[in-house]
Amino acid sequence: MKRICPLYLIPPLVFALATGAFGQTAPEAEDNLTVITSDRLTFDYQKQFALFDKNVVVVDPEMRLYADRLTVRFGPDNKAQEIKAEGRVHIIQADKEARAEIAIYNLIQGVIILTGKPQITRGKDVLTGEKITFWRDQNRLLVEPRARLILQSEPGQNRPNLLDEALRGR
Repeated sequence: MKRICPLYLIPPLVFALATGAFGQTAPEAEDNLTVITSDRLTFDYQKQFALFDKNVVVVDPEMRLYADRLTVRFGPDNKAQEIKAEGRVHIIQADKEARAEIAIYNLIQGVIILTGKPQITRGKDVLTGEKITFWRDQNRLLVEPRARLILQSEPGQNRPNLLDEALRGR
């Protein structure tokens, strides 16, 4: 059975908004818009952050993100350096979804970290652990500790009997 691990495809959706709403200075075509809504927005130029608070919804051409709070930290060049989504984080991209209590994207390092009961799903396949780290540029994923991946067979495919595997003496 040839299977492409769906897990490599999910984390980049986490913060596609980084190059969307915060990285753009000129208006884009409507298809490239990223819209962020929340009950409240606090923007502090001196402290270089933006805080979207309560009922945060990010709609991007490639994904949707829901969270209780979203904080964007800017560098001296006014470009986003880190984006942190907190509280009931739910990210949807096509047939993939990620859930966690906290999602942090370091734009400089290209690293996305999901914590707080993180879970990534595609169809019936599920990946969980205590911390899921994804390096965007390297397409590398680390789940630790307690990594657990549940892969569902395609209909009609035969899978080895798990009890037979145990009897081989492993």
